[in-house]
Amino acid sequence: MDRSLKWRTLALLVAILTCVGVLLPTFVGGQVFPSWMPGLFRKEINFGLDLQGGLHIVYSIDLDTAVVDKAGEIKRDLETRFHEEPKVDAEVRTPLRVTGGVTVVPKDANKRGEIEAAIRADYADIIESRACEPTDPPNSICIKVSTKYAEDIKKSALSNAVTTIRERIDEKGIAEPSVVEKDDQIIVELPGLDSQSTQSTKDVIKRTAKLEFKIVDNFSPQMAKIYAKAAPDDENKATDPRARELGIYAVIDDWVPDEGERQQDYYLFARDRKEWVGLDRAEAIGCKQRNDETEVRDGKVYCDIKGWHVIDQWLSEIGTADPSLAVPDDREVSYELVEPSKEAEGMWREPHWRSYYLDRAVELTGTSIKDARASYDPNTNRPIVLIDFNRYGSRMFGDLTAKIIGKKLAAILDKKVKSAPIINTAIRGGSASITMGGGNDAQRQQGEADELVNVLRTGSLPAPLREDSSSEVGPTLGRDAIDKTKVSFALGILLVIIIMVGIYRWSGWISVFAIVFHNLLTLAVMTVFGATLTLPGIAAIVLSVGMCVDGNILIYERIRDELLLGKSVRGAVDLGFTRAFSAILDGQLTTAAAGWVLLQYGSGPIRGFAVLLLVGVFTTLFTNIWVTRILFDWYIAKKKGQSGTISI
Repeated sequence: MDRSLKWRTLALLVAILTCVGVLLPTFVGGQVFPSWMPGLFRKEINFGLDLQGGLHIVYSIDLDTAVVDKAGEIKRDLETRFHEEPKVDAEVRTPLRVTGGVTVVPKDANKRGEIEAAIRADYADIIESRACEPTDPPNSICIKVSTKYAEDIKKSALSNAVTTIRERIDEKGIAEPSVVEKDDQIIVELPGLDSQSTQSTKDVIKRTAKLEFKIVDNFSPQMAKIYAKAAPDDENKATDPRARELGIYAVIDDWVPDEGERQQDYYLFARDRKEWVGLDRAEAIGCKQRNDETEVRDGKVYCDIKGWHVIDQWLSEIGTADPSLAVPDDREVSYELVEPSKEAEGMWREPHWRSYYLDRAVELTGTSIKDARASYDPNTNRPIVLIDFNRYGSRMFGDLTAKIIGKKLAAILDKKVKSAPIINTAIRGGSASITMGGGNDAQRQQGEADELVNVLRTGSLPAPLREDSSSEVGPTLGRDAIDKTKVSFALGILLVIIIMVGIYRWSGWISVFAIVFHNLLTLAVMTVFGATLTLPGIAAIVLSVGMCVDGNILIYERIRDELLLGKSVRGAVDLGFTRAFSAILDGQLTTAAAGWVLLQYGSGPIRGFAVLLLVGVFTTLFTNIWVTRILFDWYIAKKKGQSGTISI
């Protein structure tokens, strides 16, 4: 026996043991090997939704939000233009009741035509005229995002949302998710998750991660009137009976900036509460989802109501009763969860939500973010997320902070204020930070920071998601179909054994061993690279088994031909492998080309089939050319080389 055969045999044994070691955790559990072993020996085969079931979620997306955001961009652009042209004096508004609407109110009625012509020249393909609202001042220029452009925005938003969701799921390390759009909905299917992973994954998916910077309206006369409505009495409780019933407090925050005069900020705050509410309100605030089994009594459910819902409800009630107290279209109220410090006393000792009265216009968004990373605040030792702006964002953030020195700037994430620091000087460094909430739970804060970094890096969703339904599903093909698939696979292998051994006798057993090794290697490669085994993948494995058998038959027939021509056993084997190689390679390259096309342009089951097909091409070539040759060389060596015979 030559030395080369010994080394090749040793390499084959190592390959077999490695494959068995990689696949062992799938059959006996992931803890079969000690922790110091490489990670590839603790992986298990990922099974697809069609083989093991999983989670099926249907989301709908608020596409109108993307159109409203475009109107906000137009508003900011026009305000900048009017500011840079001293001869043009006009106010720009975005009415709340018109989706994608913009209203321009010229101070000089004689310049209305000139201003309108300039606007239409700049936004010819984006805007169209609309009827003005009864409350709009005379000579107003009323426009909105055009219907065609709005439809294009919605299509783009839906497509971007699908891409963003898929990237976020990939960040979580979930193999082979299915994320597809259907009409205005997004359907997500996640194979085999436990309850904890399911909830954390759903939380990451739903996070809009829409970072916005808005100016806090200090000294607001409107907020001063609302404050007066709920101003504290001698017992430090709200004077308004309804506000007192809801546990709402009115507070004044004042400060003296490094430069400028004293500032005041009127705000409201309330704590979370529990109470019975009607079904419509429960679903509106997210307490009772569809298909929920929450107990219902007299048409009501018992809900945990956030403090900001309480304030929002009261503001809606007083605005309806007295329109002078309603929040105008160009302003909005947002909320921040305030975690108490250890030194807090009295009513400040419990977590509560406080309000911010903001300009509704978005000054800067998360699209200007270049990078995000988790860190710690050296002063408080609380987790923070550091964000770096791109070149455009750095300039805009610097100009914005220079314009509002002495005021507060609110950083809003997913419609909740994360922080609202006082701007004492222009911030030109191109960086900012977001402090994480979560009370004194450091682990929870760190988890939130890591998840926020992930979603900011993958990009924000173009519009908020709403979960329409969520259900655990079994294997999509049913247990019976899967059992039949196993039987058919086993039957196919058995028939291959009978045919190969029946035709090629002892040499047929070499082919059988090659097929077993081929399957081991295919599954091991799939496991190492984290591919998911689906029913189409099993079909690809069956197809690659057929290709492996076909390659062996080509080799065997070439060896037979050479033996019939009078060649020695050694010579016939050498020539058989050499002359069969081109035919085997040609067939595998053709299959690989087809698999590559399916991988590039397919999705879902087609992509799963393509992945296993390409793996099968590699394992088939490896098995036919290298493994089978080692077994034949051993066979010949036992038959004493050229003087021996071969059973084929």
